[in-house]
Amino acid sequence: MTVYLFDFDGTLVDSNRAVEKALQLAIERTMPAVIESNLYDDYYQALFLFITGNLTYHHLGVIHELVAQGTIHEYYRLMPELIRDLPNARRTVRTLKRRGRTVISFSGEHTYPGGKVIFLKKTNWYDEFDSIITFRSTGDMLQKFEEIRKRYPDEPIVWVDDSPSRFTYITDENTLLVQKASPYKHDVAILFERDNFVKIKNLRELLEIDEELEEFLGGFP
Repeated sequence: MTVYLFDFDGTLVDSNRAVEKALQLAIERTMPAVIESNLYDDYYQALFLFITGNLTYHHLGVIHELVAQGTIHEYYRLMPELIRDLPNARRTVRTLKRRGRTVISFSGEHTYPGGKVIFLKKTNWYDEFDSIITFRSTGDMLQKFEEIRKRYPDEPIVWVDDSPSRFTYITDENTLLVQKASPYKHDVAILFERDNFVKIKNLRELLEIDEELEEFLGGFP
């Protein structure tokens, strides 16, 4: 049995454009006066930094205002409605499951606990997976990856993610690291020297990789 780990944002769904639209609409609907003022850029940047977990003290005052006006709540309400599946994403996941593969959602948590699960449910992705695993930091990610490996000690793992920097920490030779090409992420040159790394443009390529997995991993038990 093969175990597939799928990142969510940027790998299965296009959330980058949804973020931009949700940020703008959330401010417009809760603080319309800001749109016509010279404060818009500050509010937009503060909200963006907050949802990406990169908030600085410089923007704390603005964030307090965004909380008071319900702007942050409105952003998280809008986001799932604006997210769109990437081409062949759902078809690929469902085909892998029909082939008997274990398919796990393995992705970073949002800035509030349980946020990723809420997004998965509201975009109708939650039931596509055998299990849902989220992580908050690189250390947490590696610990949970090791827990998956202990649960599946002999099975090949295929990890699909649009953030290749995460792969640099993985030395497990029975894991195929698959980078989903993204216009928003940069390549990591050292990964192309590894035999267990491949970059794909479209998720349907995974179905061919699945059929030839032994060749990619050089033979596994």
